[in-house]
Amino acid sequence: MSKTVIIYKTKYNSTKKYAGWLAIRIDADLYELSDIRSSDLKNYDTIIFGGAIENGYIRGIEFIKDNIEKIKDKKVIVFYVGLGFYSLNEIISLNFLPTYKYKSIKFFELMGDFDYKKLSLIDKVRVMYGSGKIASNLVNYKSNIQNTKKDNLNDILEFLN
Repeated sequence: MSKTVIIYKTKYNSTKKYAGWLAIRIDADLYELSDIRSSDLKNYDTIIFGGAIENGYIRGIEFIKDNIEKIKDKKVIVFYVGLGFYSLNEIISLNFLPTYKYKSIKFFELMGDFDYKKLSLIDKVRVMYGSGKIASNLVNYKSNIQNTKKDNLNDILEFLN
């Protein structure tokens, strides 16, 4: 039986929800990024990292990039949580250059939630004035969008089986 760890970095908790649901479904260890060290990675066969998208960048992804040599012989999955504004090619070009170093990583996009009222002041300003793709693509950015569902994990679960 292989041992799996799920590491996540969240800002508004959609990523945390997905990481928790996935950990329960596959009986994996679960850590917030701040609670795990790179030396712990040797104990796992499968490493799953989840992070929220912020202006095209995956929050906390530096942990995977900084440890890519340590985990190159392991199964590595990265899921990123957003509103679907960035293509996989955009995510890779913004987060994973040079791409050849990360070719063994399997990527999954999961749809997240958006609640303007819960945003920090700086994030509200970013949304209102068009930082990233939100203001130009979201018709009513002050609406409450609920996309986080357990069923969204099906592609990851299928890949793991």
